[in-house]
Amino acid sequence: MMMRRIACISLPRWPTDRLSRNASLLKAKGLEAGGGGFSRTKPCATVARSAGGIRLIALNRTAQEAGLSSGMMLAGAKALVTDICVADSDPVGEGDDLIALARWAMRWSPYCALVKGLEGTHALFLDITGCAHLFGGEDAMLADMVIKMQALGLTARAACAATPGAAFALARFAPEARHGLSAPDGAALRALVGALPVEALRLPNGTTTGLRALGLKTIGQVATQSSAALARRFGIELVRALDRARGLEEEAIDPVAEIIPRRIRLRLAEPLMTRHGLELAGAKAAGEICTLLDSYNEGARRLVLNLYRVDGVVLQLVGKSGRAHRDAVLWTKVLCERIDAEANGAGLDLGFGVDLVEICAPVVEVLEGQVMDLDPVAAAALASADALHRLADRLSARLGAGRVTRMEAVAHWVPEQAVRPVAVADRRPQVSRFPEALAARRPALLLERAEPIDAIAEVPDGPPRLFRWRALAFKVACAEGPERIACGETHDRDYYRIETIEGRRFWLYRQGLPGKVDHPKWYVHGSAA
Repeated sequence: MMMRRIACISLPRWPTDRLSRNASLLKAKGLEAGGGGFSRTKPCATVARSAGGIRLIALNRTAQEAGLSSGMMLAGAKALVTDICVADSDPVGEGDDLIALARWAMRWSPYCALVKGLEGTHALFLDITGCAHLFGGEDAMLADMVIKMQALGLTARAACAATPGAAFALARFAPEARHGLSAPDGAALRALVGALPVEALRLPNGTTTGLRALGLKTIGQVATQSSAALARRFGIELVRALDRARGLEEEAIDPVAEIIPRRIRLRLAEPLMTRHGLELAGAKAAGEICTLLDSYNEGARRLVLNLYRVDGVVLQLVGKSGRAHRDAVLWTKVLCERIDAEANGAGLDLGFGVDLVEICAPVVEVLEGQVMDLDPVAAAALASADALHRLADRLSARLGAGRVTRMEAVAHWVPEQAVRPVAVADRRPQVSRFPEALAARRPALLLERAEPIDAIAEVPDGPPRLFRWRALAFKVACAEGPERIACGETHDRDYYRIETIEGRRFWLYRQGLPGKVDHPKWYVHGSAA
């Protein structure tokens, strides 16, 4: 059985690094930089209002080296460092951008999650079990994480251990994590973690303050105490956190994205910066995912093409089909249409290039065997239907899924509400179908809007004998009905199937029942010929 390995990427200066990075990206595009002119080379901090005034929340390295610290009043900080740049703390924006970074970090492992449960902590968990050999081993993989995060302008530390708790403790506080630290298991891991401060346990500040007040400053010192005594004084969560950090208790992580098994990744030697190169990479990815689907006898209704830019942005293109298939040629055309549509709409910004292309099939179906018809007429009809599906898929990809529609039957008694337009690419099976016996009585042609007519009936509640529609008079030869549809007290309808002496067939209805309304009105709603 393969031993579980969890990597943690700690971002100790995420709030200020995020603002400095955003400012540099805007400057590279020739736009005015926001965030109060944030830069990695000048003292910067985020601030928040408290009961006593405005306090510093997070600082970059330059501000910390200048003698500032988190929790200081802004007035005192400006007295020490007059040129400090500040911006309001934005926990929501920091969380959203951290999720986007986690999606980008899925280049190393599809199991990527945020570290939760501790306010002010910004870190990522990655389950790299079985992945490290793709990057040359754990040491090379962790070093690659640190280097790529630094290339994005982020201060990062990385470590790997058997449990998330141990990985976080080492990544956040072990000095070797600055270049990537692959920790051993068992007693060696416990000895390594034991030297770390109690803040590495991911506990509330009140608990760590209480431990330090008792003289317990490291995890090793806490581990020497009785578990029962620790639980009585600080709660059972301290004991569990201690076991997780020492690799004695497992911990689940919640990935930021759905884990899709049908996934192919293409790592590129050089970043792609042109649309033509992107189309070639998309064609190769489509061919490989179709080969993978073929091995499972499956077809895809939807393919998602994720483009990982070198600057930490992930672009996503979605191709849909009205039927499940694994035709690599058709999927290539659909994805190329999506690339062209996004590029022509100025929505495809490749930035400094794409160095990783990922394609996945989130919606798949098992394909049943197809029976080939030897009748040339039937075979031609099947080929025509297949060509129509191909055309609809390409048009949907080029024009947008909502612009190419078809009519779908809906289980509704009111005729004009018994059909609705749906996207061709969105061919979901209908849960409830219209009764077949009733559908057989509906006309072949239903008018978009019922048209009023002048009708004469022998009895008030009987079918018409003569009616005038569009300046033409029609004499009724025979009638079938009524079919009553209740639409409200004054809007009840009695439908009749009418055949005129000329042989034409109509679907008429009387709105309002005799005796309930003074003058019922007649309408023609459809025609059978």
